[in-house]
Amino acid sequence: MDISKAFKAALNRKIERNWEKIYVIVDIHDTIIHASYEQAETFRYFPAAREALQLMTSRDDICLILWSSTYRDKLEMYVRHFAGDGIHFDYVNENPEVTNTTLSDFDAKLYYNVGIDDKFGFEPETDWQQVIEALSLY
Repeated sequence: MDISKAFKAALNRKIERNWEKIYVIVDIHDTIIHASYEQAETFRYFPAAREALQLMTSRDDICLILWSSTYRDKLEMYVRHFAGDGIHFDYVNENPEVTNTTLSDFDAKLYYNVGIDDKFGFEPETDWQQVIEALSLY
């Protein structure tokens, strides 16, 4: 996966279509932090993940959405922890800003421009730095 290409395409489309922002969904485990199969979460970030997410948080033209199958009670713990590290998600597992159109139904699938998830082919050991570099161009 070339995550920098995905960001460049989304940000170029934003400019071309005069959109206010793009929507980025981000998974937690084996994407932001190493999966912990222990009772207590370790919050071991992948290289440059914290910095990339803080950069996206600071931008008005990115809506950051936490995308996870983690149970709701644990999700709240993650959201609090990330906020303490300067990472703020606008939404969790939803995007109420984009609603159904005549061509698209977003009742069961949320709208996003860039997806960051190890299951999408994102390589967390190296791709976070590419995110930072791609964002620095815009």
